[in-house]
Amino acid sequence: MTAVWFVLSALLWTGCLAVAASLITRGHVSARFAQVVWRGAALLSVVPLALMPLSKLVPRSVPSGIPDLPYAEPAAGVMTNVSASLQSAVSAPEWTWLGPALLAALMAGWLFRLAAALAGQLRLQVLKSRSEPHLQTIDARPLMQIGFERVPDIRVMQAGSPFVAGVISRTIYIPSGLTKPADLGQIVIHECVHIKRGDLVTRPLERLVADLFWFSPFAWMMRRELDFWREAVCDEIASTISGDRFAYARTLANAARVSAPVHALPVAAFILRRQRSLPMRLNLLLQKQPTRSRPAAAIGASLIALAFSPFALAEVQQDAPGDSKDGEARFDFAVLVSPDARITSTYGQRTHPITKDDVFHSGTDIGAPLGTPVHTPGCGTVVFSGVKDGYGEVVDVAFRDGSKMRFAQLSERLVETGDDVAAGAEIGKVGMSGRFATGPHLHLEHWQPQIDSATGETRMKPLDPQKSAGLVLNVTG
Repeated sequence: MTAVWFVLSALLWTGCLAVAASLITRGHVSARFAQVVWRGAALLSVVPLALMPLSKLVPRSVPSGIPDLPYAEPAAGVMTNVSASLQSAVSAPEWTWLGPALLAALMAGWLFRLAAALAGQLRLQVLKSRSEPHLQTIDARPLMQIGFERVPDIRVMQAGSPFVAGVISRTIYIPSGLTKPADLGQIVIHECVHIKRGDLVTRPLERLVADLFWFSPFAWMMRRELDFWREAVCDEIASTISGDRFAYARTLANAARVSAPVHALPVAAFILRRQRSLPMRLNLLLQKQPTRSRPAAAIGASLIALAFSPFALAEVQQDAPGDSKDGEARFDFAVLVSPDARITSTYGQRTHPITKDDVFHSGTDIGAPLGTPVHTPGCGTVVFSGVKDGYGEVVDVAFRDGSKMRFAQLSERLVETGDDVAAGAEIGKVGMSGRFATGPHLHLEHWQPQIDSATGETRMKPLDPQKSAGLVLNVTG
């Protein structure tokens, strides 16, 4: 999968999921239902990436090899085409800057997100170290409804928004402006609901969607919605436990007034950073109209999204090295990179230098020092790697447009049948392993599928490699 297709497919896929989740959660819906929908959207956004490693385990058919012709290659080094050599020498391989640039940007973005996460952890530890124990007694009876026998440890900090943290021992952190008993009791219930529901574990996982797809505004939309509905669910449960929705709403408003959210902390804050979050939460908390769930809509949307996930997987894989779908083959790399490489025999009818017979030469010979690396000029799949009579050591590669290329007379093969190769991959080394080789060289053939006008059948026919669009045979290194 290339960086270009990763970005495009991620934008399309996360966009579809975000729009679908927004439509399902419009209107008066329960907070728990909305959270399930957005969690499903976030989970489905990474389904294609999760399926990709599994798809590699599925056996796939390798395209058929190049049909063999009687080998009648002129000896390397006997005939030299000076004009062709000069033409190839001054040609340079195409440089596609978009893919490498996007890959560099993706890596930089992921490194930045990692650095931001580490900085958030550092800020959290500093904030925790500056807090002080809270010594007042809190009524633990409301907490018994959700399985707490005692109140977790409480610490007071100078500023910020209430949150709960801790791996082994959970501790609730509350700003000094919210230590009045009326507010403190409501906040403790809210944070204990977070603990009971396992939000300290699920929240970091839910927020990974924006770290992975940091370039997608739809992924950030999922992250914001998940943060909002997580707090809304806890509001709903905590206000029911406290028995007084209006008192809970006053605490929520007081918290928004006296506490300032601490940015970039890896915890769930009692007050969200968005300005419109507070009125939305208060509206959900105090609304009299019963909220409606839409299980049929949620199930239907999930099934549709799951049905489209293979298409998303295919989208991110369609430009993979081994893809042989219809399309134009791109050659982005020279076959040989060596100052000593030169064309020694061209494609077409020639008089054999040894037998003096008039024979057809199905490829082009490029003379080069023994052991010179041989590169595949484009992404493809190795359809044969072995020894062929006359050709010696051979590697055949199929490209996405159905054309195939034979690299013969190799001294060494570096790939196996079925391997996917990227443009510029080293697949072998120049040698003289075949018949009639008087010097080290590469015998290169390019075959293209063509429809027989008489029979309608598709047959492979050889082309002149020097006339293949975009193909560079050799450049000076």
